[in-house]
Amino acid sequence: MRKALIFLLCAAELLAFAGKKGLRQNYREVEQLLVIQTMGLDAMRGGVTLSLAAAGEADRGVARLTADGVSISAAMDRIRGYSYEEELFCTHIGQLLLGEKAAEQGVESTLAYISRSPDLRLDMPLFVVRGGTAEDAIFNVGSGEKGISDVMRIVEQDVKRRGESGLTTAAQILRDTARCGSALICALNPGPAAETLESAGAEGEGSEKLSIAPLGYAILREGRLCRYLTEEQSIGVGFLKNQVGRSTVQLRDSHGSNAVVEINGGSSRVRPLWEGDVLRGLEVHADARAGILELGGRGALKGTQDADYLTAQLESRLAQYIRDALQASKDLKADYLCLAEKIERADPRAFQKLGQDFADLLPGLELEITVSARLSQMSDTL
Repeated sequence: MRKALIFLLCAAELLAFAGKKGLRQNYREVEQLLVIQTMGLDAMRGGVTLSLAAAGEADRGVARLTADGVSISAAMDRIRGYSYEEELFCTHIGQLLLGEKAAEQGVESTLAYISRSPDLRLDMPLFVVRGGTAEDAIFNVGSGEKGISDVMRIVEQDVKRRGESGLTTAAQILRDTARCGSALICALNPGPAAETLESAGAEGEGSEKLSIAPLGYAILREGRLCRYLTEEQSIGVGFLKNQVGRSTVQLRDSHGSNAVVEINGGSSRVRPLWEGDVLRGLEVHADARAGILELGGRGALKGTQDADYLTAQLESRLAQYIRDALQASKDLKADYLCLAEKIERADPRAFQKLGQDFADLLPGLELEITVSARLSQMSDTL
């Protein structure tokens, strides 16, 4: 026993020594490394435009690089070729931004590159820049010591809080496209930065700096961007995917005054409606929890009648959001919610008798949607 223990200790020492030697052989001075945290891709004639950004530093601000190439690898090699002073370190890339045209042309080659690259992770979130380019976002979002990478960290926190626009990773998009033929990708909405708006109001003109904010989902059908969902439809998606986060809804109370409620939880159940072997429609029931944020200048609801009225308004609004999210799926024949899997699990034998692809059946399906909401006078966070 003692000899075995000594042997194990010696082996451990040898492994530790070998590891230290390996570290020394692969060591680089920190000052020689440019740690890339955000990557952007845009479509160009005959290839792609690759943009990279590092986190901002006090002594030199934000480092940004861009190059064109016939492929992602060719563009990356070109960037490395012009970056002699510092070695690019890409294993810390935290998000990939796709320009709108690149997403419209298709994400298949991008996902394949991520899958094969030794530097990129499949759990990396992907975003599409609505109405813009990734290059523009990388080079114009942020100011001073803060660049796109710093802004995107805050964006990701906001996305997680909202829930209905849960982060969509490369792995998730690959999986949903393979299983369901369609997938969702987080959408970003570029716009003037806050300081730009302030300076424009004060002096009549502002800088060209941008900010960027999450704006629900975009739909990928067979790997290509085909439509954006509105913020309201994205709330419906949150219920249908059981990923309900925090979002606000504008309503009218029984006195006609504005009321604002915050959705802070919920879920849904989807049940197929059969007529023999024919799938007639889908029945959806959702449960929602919400708290009152604003109430037309009044401090609280006056009696159960007012509360019941506002609750009914919320239920009707959420039912419409869910219906609109499903209608987009029907219009596009795109099962981006992967409803086919839920239906198959509910009744595998009946599902096998459909006789055609579920996506082709979507346009003719009837929808029966009900919502039960529980409304509290104060947010559940208090």
